[in-house]
Amino acid sequence: MASDTFGDHLEKIYPIIEEGGSDSAAFDNVLELLVVNGALTLPEAVMVMIPEAWQANELMDPDKKAFYQWASHVEEPFDGPALFTFSDGRYVGANLDRNGLRPCRYYITSTDLMICASEVGTVPVDPEIIVSKGRLHPGKMLLVDTHEGRLVDDSELKQSVAQKHPYKEWIKRSICLNTLLNQLHIDPNHMVVDNASIPLEQDTRLIANNYSLEQLNLLMLPMISDGKETLGSMGNDAVLACMDEQPRLIYDYFKQLFAQVTNPPIDPIREQIVMSLSCCVGPFANLLTVGPEQCDRLVLDSPMLTKPQMHAIRSMNKVHSTWNAVTIDITFDRKLGIDGYLPCLDRVCQEASVAIEVGAKVIILSDSAFGQTAGGRVSLSALIAVGGVHHYLVRNKLRGRVALMIETNEAREVHHFCLLLGYGADAICPVLALDIIGKLLQKGAVRNKDLPYEQLVFNYFKAVDNGILKVMSKMGISTLASYKGAQIFEAVGLDATVISRCFAGTSSRIKGATFDLVARDALTLYDRSLLGQQGHNAVQPMTMPETGEYHWRSGGQNHICEPSGMGHLQDAVRQKNKTSYDEYAKNAHDAVARCTLRGLLDFDTSKCRPIPVEQVEPWTAIVKRFVTGAMSYGSISLEAHASIAVAMNSIGGKSNTGEGGEKPERSIPRENGDNLRSAIKQVASGRFGVTAYYLADADELQIKMAQGAKPGEGGELAGGKVSEEIASTRKTTPGIGLISPPPHHDIYSIEDLKQLIYDLKCANPRARVSVKLVSEVGVGIVAAGVAKAKADHILISGHDGGTGASRWTGIKYAGLPWELGLAETHQTLVLNDLRGRVILQTDGQLKTGRDVAIACLLGAEEWGFATTPLIALGCIMMRKCHLNTCPVGIATQDPVLRAKFEGKPEHVVNFFFYLAEELRQIMASLGCRTIHEMVGHAEYLKVKESNLSIKTANLDLSPILTPAHQLRPGVDTVQRHKQQHNLHIRLDNYLKDEAEGVLLGEQSHVAIRANIVNTDRATGTTLSYHISKRFGEKGLANDSIQVQFTGSAGQSFGAFLAPGITFSLEGDANDYVGKGLSGGRLIIYPPKACTFPSDNNIIVGNVCLYGATSGEAYFCGVAAERFCVRNSGAIAVCEGAGDHACEYMTGGRVVILGDTGRNLAAGMSGGIAYVLDRKNQLPEKVNMEMVELESLADAEEIQQVKQWIEAHVNYTGSKVGAEVLQHFDKYVGLFVKIMPIEYRHLLETQRATAQAPAKQTAPAKKPCTHIEDVEDSLLSEQEIQARRARLDKLRGFMKYKRKTDPYRPAASRVNDWKELNKRLSRPELHVQAARCMDCGVPMCQSDSGCPIGNIIPKWNELVYKDDWKDALDRLLMTNNFPEFTGRVCPAPCENSCVLGINEPPVSIKSIEAAIIDHAYEQGWMEPKPPAVRSGKRIAVIGSGPAGLSVADQLNKAGHSITVYDRNDRMGGLLMYGIPNMKLDKNLVQRRLDLMAAEGITFVPNAHVGVNVDARELQKTNDVVVVATGATWPRDLVIPGRSEAKSGVHFAMEFLQANTKSLLDSNLQDGHYLSAKGKDVIVIGGGDTGNDCIGTSLRHGCKSVVNFELLPQPPVDRAPDNPWPQFARVYKVDYGHAEVQAHFGKDPREYCVLSKSFEVNDQGQVTGINTVRVEWTKVDGKWNMQELQDSEQFFKADLVLLSMGFLGPENEVIKQLELTQDPRTNILTTKKSNFATHVPGVFAAGDCRRGQSLVVHGINEGRQCALEVDTYLADVYLKSATDSQQEDYVSALPVTGGILKRRVKKIIVEAKA
Repeated sequence: MASDTFGDHLEKIYPIIEEGGSDSAAFDNVLELLVVNGALTLPEAVMVMIPEAWQANELMDPDKKAFYQWASHVEEPFDGPALFTFSDGRYVGANLDRNGLRPCRYYITSTDLMICASEVGTVPVDPEIIVSKGRLHPGKMLLVDTHEGRLVDDSELKQSVAQKHPYKEWIKRSICLNTLLNQLHIDPNHMVVDNASIPLEQDTRLIANNYSLEQLNLLMLPMISDGKETLGSMGNDAVLACMDEQPRLIYDYFKQLFAQVTNPPIDPIREQIVMSLSCCVGPFANLLTVGPEQCDRLVLDSPMLTKPQMHAIRSMNKVHSTWNAVTIDITFDRKLGIDGYLPCLDRVCQEASVAIEVGAKVIILSDSAFGQTAGGRVSLSALIAVGGVHHYLVRNKLRGRVALMIETNEAREVHHFCLLLGYGADAICPVLALDIIGKLLQKGAVRNKDLPYEQLVFNYFKAVDNGILKVMSKMGISTLASYKGAQIFEAVGLDATVISRCFAGTSSRIKGATFDLVARDALTLYDRSLLGQQGHNAVQPMTMPETGEYHWRSGGQNHICEPSGMGHLQDAVRQKNKTSYDEYAKNAHDAVARCTLRGLLDFDTSKCRPIPVEQVEPWTAIVKRFVTGAMSYGSISLEAHASIAVAMNSIGGKSNTGEGGEKPERSIPRENGDNLRSAIKQVASGRFGVTAYYLADADELQIKMAQGAKPGEGGELAGGKVSEEIASTRKTTPGIGLISPPPHHDIYSIEDLKQLIYDLKCANPRARVSVKLVSEVGVGIVAAGVAKAKADHILISGHDGGTGASRWTGIKYAGLPWELGLAETHQTLVLNDLRGRVILQTDGQLKTGRDVAIACLLGAEEWGFATTPLIALGCIMMRKCHLNTCPVGIATQDPVLRAKFEGKPEHVVNFFFYLAEELRQIMASLGCRTIHEMVGHAEYLKVKESNLSIKTANLDLSPILTPAHQLRPGVDTVQRHKQQHNLHIRLDNYLKDEAEGVLLGEQSHVAIRANIVNTDRATGTTLSYHISKRFGEKGLANDSIQVQFTGSAGQSFGAFLAPGITFSLEGDANDYVGKGLSGGRLIIYPPKACTFPSDNNIIVGNVCLYGATSGEAYFCGVAAERFCVRNSGAIAVCEGAGDHACEYMTGGRVVILGDTGRNLAAGMSGGIAYVLDRKNQLPEKVNMEMVELESLADAEEIQQVKQWIEAHVNYTGSKVGAEVLQHFDKYVGLFVKIMPIEYRHLLETQRATAQAPAKQTAPAKKPCTHIEDVEDSLLSEQEIQARRARLDKLRGFMKYKRKTDPYRPAASRVNDWKELNKRLSRPELHVQAARCMDCGVPMCQSDSGCPIGNIIPKWNELVYKDDWKDALDRLLMTNNFPEFTGRVCPAPCENSCVLGINEPPVSIKSIEAAIIDHAYEQGWMEPKPPAVRSGKRIAVIGSGPAGLSVADQLNKAGHSITVYDRNDRMGGLLMYGIPNMKLDKNLVQRRLDLMAAEGITFVPNAHVGVNVDARELQKTNDVVVVATGATWPRDLVIPGRSEAKSGVHFAMEFLQANTKSLLDSNLQDGHYLSAKGKDVIVIGGGDTGNDCIGTSLRHGCKSVVNFELLPQPPVDRAPDNPWPQFARVYKVDYGHAEVQAHFGKDPREYCVLSKSFEVNDQGQVTGINTVRVEWTKVDGKWNMQELQDSEQFFKADLVLLSMGFLGPENEVIKQLELTQDPRTNILTTKKSNFATHVPGVFAAGDCRRGQSLVVHGINEGRQCALEVDTYLADVYLKSATDSQQEDYVSALPVTGGILKRRVKKIIVEAKA
C-alpha cells in the first residue's frame, strides 16, 4: 500500500487491524483507514466494505453493479449480520448487510426530525407529525447529509457514487477465465484423463492419497451422477483422526466452525441471491487509491478449475505478458523418509518467495510429480503446502502480490476444498478426482452411462460448489471472497509446531500430531500404493479397500457402535441379562477408548475415599437426570417415538419431541397407565407443530440452536414421508415436502435468542427453557451469553451424535467432541459466576455409566441419549434412516416396516437401570454419595497412560481436566438457584385478570382496552398459555377475548396467540408479530391521526407470522423482511412485504396488496400467495424453484380473496383495500397467484378423487415378491440385463423371497457321490443379491458372522450389478478359498444377517459359491507367483484350511513355503474329512495345483514328528507354522467299549477311508468301512455326524439312527439364543432329508444317553443300551436327569463316534517343546497371538483354538501369516538405525481385507 496522505508514516500504523479485536473493531480499523486516507468518502468506503448482494441481482442498475464489481477487485466484503451506524461530522448514516436480518426502523417527522433505532417506540412521537415510517432494506444505506440538511435517498447516493468514475470501463481490464480460454484457443470441454490405460483399481495415486471404495460410492458417484452430495444418517461415531493409528489425511484433523447465536447460518439454496463464489485473484493494486489498475485481476466464477482451465492459467502470459505463472513441485524423494518432509516445505516456501520477486503473478503448487522417478516421490499434503506457503507469504508481506493455486491428487471432497480455500488457496484443480470421474465412466460405474465425461465433471463441480456454499453459509458467510483465508476451522489433535507453521491463528487446544506423524502417514500411504506394482508383491487383488470410514466394516476404521456391543445390549435389555450388559459395557469401553478423547481418561481414585455402594443415591433418583434425544416423529416411527416417551415417563426422566411436534392426544394417559407425552417440547427453526397448546403442555421447552449431526444447517422431509398423521402432528399438509431452515430467523443473535427465551417462558411459565448448542471452540462464551439471556438449562451436544439425515460433509466434519465443549462451557460459566443459575447437560454417543461419570466430572448434571435407546429398542444402525427403509420399523413411516417394530418401553427402562447401576459403582469408588457432589470435579480424572500410543502420546488434555472451582474459588459449580424471569410485571397479567370471567367459564366475551409500549414484549403469550391449559388446543370461540391496544408494541406481539383471542393495535409493532400464531386474530393499523399512505409505510417488523399454524392477521401497512416465513395455516393480509416473504411456507393463504421484495416464495412448498402486481414486476422477484405463477381465474377462489380483502378493510379501515374493492373488476386481473408446484398437484389429485364416481373396491394386490419365473437358460443376454434393470435394490429385501442353491432330489442323489447342490442361475443371483441391504453395521461380517470378515455387502452389490470380476476381487481380498467355504461353511454370516431378524436372510453362501465358480469358468483364476522373493523359508505342518491359508498368504508375500502333510494327498480336512458330495475333491486338487503353480512346495506322506523330524524343520527354516488341526477324537468310554473289537469306529476314520477309496478306485478296492446292509448308529450330531449319515446311506445301509444327547432344538430362536448369535434351531440337513426320503423317518433321536455297548463273542458290536434324559434349568444352568423306565436297546452293526475332538496329536508338540493349555491345545504368547513360546514357531487353526469351522481355520491361517510376516520384518528391522525406524507396512491384510500398519517405534513418555 502507498498513500499520499500518510506518506512515509504508513508503516507506523501497521497492523491496520488490531490483534484480538472483535469483528466490529476490525471493521472500524479498516473504515477509518479508508476515510482518513481521503481517496473515498465515508459513504463510498461503507459501500466498498458492505456491498449489496449484486452478483445475482438482474434488477440492479448497470452503473451501480459496475461500481460493486470494481469494489470486489479492491476489498473483500465484510460479511455477517450487521447494522452499521456511522458519522464523520457531516454524514450520519446506517447501513444494513446484504441479508437484512437485523432490524432498522425509522420515523421522519414534519419537523425535519429523523428517529432511527432497531425498534419503533423507543422515543415518544405525536402520530400527527409523522410523515413516514420506514425500515432499512437489506444492503441499503440510510444517509443524512447535515451540510445539505436532507435525507439522501439510497438510489440517489449510489447512482452518484457509481457515476463518479468510469467503473464500467475499468472493469473491462479484468481477465475473465472464459475469455482467456478463447484467446488461447483452448477448448474448455477437451478434458483428458491421465493414465487412462491404467484401470481405476490399479492407479497407485488412489491408495497413496488414501482413497477408499466408500469415498467413491458414497461421495463421488452421487456427486458426478446427480450433482449433489449424498445424505447420511445416524451421526459420526468413527474414531477421531488424532486417535487413529492408521494413516489419515491431515484434512481429517480439522472441524468446520459454524454459527450459533453470534451469527446466523444462511440457507444457500433458498437464499442463493445473497451467495456468491465469484472471486478476483492475483495481485492487489494499492488499496488507498481509486484507479483502473485495481481491476487488473483474474476473475473466477468458481474456485474449482478443470484441467483446460488450469492449462489456460499456466499459459496466460502468451496473451497477457505480465501474467507469469510458476509451478512449484511439492514432492520429495522417498529415500529421504521422514526427514524429507519439512525440508520439502521449506524449499516450496523459498521457491514461492523467489517466484514473486521475479514477477510471478500466479503460483501453482503441484503434486503431479508423485512417484515419477525410479526411487519414487512422495507428496506433501496439499493442505500443508497451501497453508505453509500462504502463511509464509503473509509473514513476509508478499501474499497480496500473487494468486496461489493448487493442482492436487489429494483433495476430492467438499471439506478438503473448503480447507484449502480457508487456508489461502485461490483456486483448486483436483486432477486425480477428475481422472477418477473418467475412469468410473470407462468402468461403467456411473448410473447414467449416456452422460459424457464433460457433463460428469460439470455435475461434480456443481456438487462441490454447492457444498462450499453450504459450508460458508453455516458460518453466515455469503461470499467466497470473505471466506478465503478466513480459517473458519478448529484443529483437533494437531501440534502447535504444525499450527504455527501452516495454520497460524487456528485453535488447536489439545496439541497432538507433529510433522513427523504427518510425514509417517504420507510415507505409509505411499508404500502401500506400491504393493502389486513392478518389483512389489500383490498379496490381494489390486483394488481399493472399503475402510469403514462411514459404515462399520470388519478390520476397518474403529467405530463406537460396533456389532458385538449392539448384540449384547439387545440381549441384556430383552432378557434382563446382567452378564450381557457387562459384555456390552466392556465392548463399549474398549470402543470408546479407541475412538474418543474420554477414552484416554481414567478415574483417579487416589484422591478419593471409596464408600459402600449402598450409600450412593439410588438408581431411581439418578435416572431422573436422563433424557432422550430430540428425535422427531417423522424421522422415527410413532411406535418408536411413543415407546421412548412411555419408558422415560415411567422412570421420571424426560423424552424429547424433536422438531416434529406432538399430537395433543398423547398427553392423555392410557388405561394401563402408560404416558405417551414427551416432557421436552423442542422449538426448532422449522417450528413444526409449535402451537400455544404444544408449548403449554411441556415440562421443558428446548430451543434448538444447532444439531450434532449437522450444526448450522436446516433439513428436509420429502413429501412422500409426510403422511396424514405426520402432517396433522406438524400442522402442515399431507404429501407436501417440509423444509427446516437453518437457525436464523428469530435466533440469529444473542438479543434475539433472549427474546425467544422470554417468549417461551411467557408461553409456559412453569416450564424450564433450554438452549441446545453444539460443541465448538468458543461455545463457553456463547453459553455464558445464553445464561445471561435467562435460559434455565443449556445442552452441549457432541459432534458425533445425531439421528437426523444430513450431507456427509456436515456429519463428518462439523462440530467437536462434547468433552471439549462441555469442559469449556462449565469452566466459562464458573469463571463468570453463572454456573449456579443453569443446569448443564451433554449428549453425543454416551454409552455406559463410565461415559456418564466422565461427563459429570467435566461439568454436566444431566445427560442425553439417543442412539443407544434406539439400539435397545432394536435399531441395528443401518444408517438408512433417510431412505425410509429401516428393516426393524424404527426410522421409517412405511406401514409394512413399522409392523416389524418389536421394541418395548421396558427395553429402554432396563438399559437405563443397568447404566445407572454401573454409574453408582463408579460413584462409590470416587466416594460420591450424590450426583451434586460429583459435578465438575475434574480432579478425579487423569490420563490413562496405558491407552496412549505414538499417535496420542502428544495429546494434551489439561484444558479439559482443569477443575473449574480452582479457576474461581467460592462460586457455585452446579445449579443452585433458578433464573429470575420477572414475569410478575407483564402486561399479560392485567389481561389475564380482566379476562378471568371468560377463563373461568363465567362469561362468554370480554373487551379490554390497554396502552402498549415497546417494552411490552410477547404480549398475549401468557394469556394464551392459560387458555391452552384450561381449554386445550381448540381454545375458545372466536372473539371471546377482544383487546384494543394503542401504541408501539414490543417484539413478539401476539406470539402463539390462542384461538378465541383478538388483538387490535392502533399504532405499529416490532419484529416477530404473530410468531407461531395458533388460532388467534391480529389486527394492526396506523393511528387514525396519521396522514401517510399505509402501503408505503412499515407497520410491522421482520419475521412476522413465523411458524404460524392457524388464525388470521390483517396489517394495514407494509411488513418488513421475511413475512410469513414457514406459515403453515394462517390467513394473512398486508399491503406490501420485504425480501424473502412466504419463505418455506407449507400452508395457509397470504394476500399482499402491494409491492414485495426479492426472493419471494423461496422454498415455498404449500399454501397459496396472492400478490397485487400493479407494476408488473413480480416475476423478477419470485424464486421460481418450487412455484409457478398463475392468474386469478377461478370464480370461487376470486370470491374468497375478495372476502379476505373485505375483512381486512373491515378490521383495519385500509384505504388500499377499499380502493381494490371499489374497482375490483379492474384489480382482479392484476393479482398474481403464487402456487407451489407440489401443492397444486396435491390439490388436483384431491379434486379428481372427490369428483370421481365411487368404484367398487377391488381386493388389494399383493406386492411383487419375485421376478417372473421364466426358464433362465432361455433368456438372452439382453433379456437378463433388462430383468436386472427392473430390480429394486433399495427395497429388494421387502419385495423378493429368499432362494438358495437347490439340492438335487434326495431319492436320486443317494445313488452317486456328486455334489448335492445345483447352482442358481445368473438372473436368480441378481435377485438374491438385490435383497442385501448394504447395512451400516453389517452383522454378517462381525464377530458373530463371518470370521474372515468377508466384504459381503459389497460383493452382493457387485453381483446385483452383474460386475462379477470386481465381485471376485472383493471376495479374494478376504477369502483364499471361497470354493470351499461357499460349499461347506454353515454360514454364520447368514445367521447374523440383519434381514434375518424378521425375514429369511440373504443367500450369502449361494452368491459366494457362484462368484468363485464363475471366476474359474471365465479363466480368471490364473497362477500369480510373487514378483519378488524375500529369501525367507517357512515350513507349514498340516495342509488343512489353516495350513493352506497361511501358506497361500505368506507365499503371496514373497516367502518360500513348504507344506508338509501326513496323508498321501494334500488338503487335510478338505480332502479327507469332508465327503465328496459336499465338496468335490477335484475342486480341492484344482486349488492345490494353483498354489503349486504359484511356488508353494507340497510334501505329502510327511508325518512330522514321526517320519520327519520337526527339529530339523526348525533348523532349516526361518519360521515353522504348526497347523495340524485338532485330530484327537473324543471316545465314548462306557461299558462294553473295550470289548468291542469290531464295529465301533471314529467318524473321521470312517469318512477318510471312504474318500481315499473313492478317489483311488471309486470304492472298488474295498479299503474302506462299508455300511452296506448294516444297522448304523451315529453318536453325535453336527456336520460330521450328518456326513456319516449321508455316507452310510450311499453305501446301502439297512438302517441309520443318530443319537443326540441334547433336546431337539426349537423351530425358532429361544430367548437365550438371540440374534445375531448362531441360531440353535431345528434344521434338516441333507443327510436327514435323505434318510427321511429313503426310510420315511428322520434319523435323529434326541435326549438319548448311551449306557453300554452290547458285544458278541467275536467282539462285534450288536447294539447299544440307552436311556432317555430330561434337561431342566436350575439357577441359570442346565441340569440333566435320567428318566425312569425309559431304557431302550438299539440294534447296531456299525457305530460311528462323532463327538468332536480333544485337541491336536502330540508328536510335533513334544519335538518342538511347545506348551499346551488345559484343553491340550498349543499355547501361544497371548490369546489373540499365534507366536508360541518357542521363538520362530507359530501355531494356527484348530491345534491352537480347538475344533472349529473351516472358515475359522482360514482366518487363523491368514492372521497367523500376518504375524509371521511382521515377525520376519522385526528380525530385519532390529538392526536398523533410529532414522530408519518408520512404520512397517505388511502387504498382508487384517480381517476384512484391510491393510494396517504396525508402528515400529512407540515411545510414550510420562506427561509432566
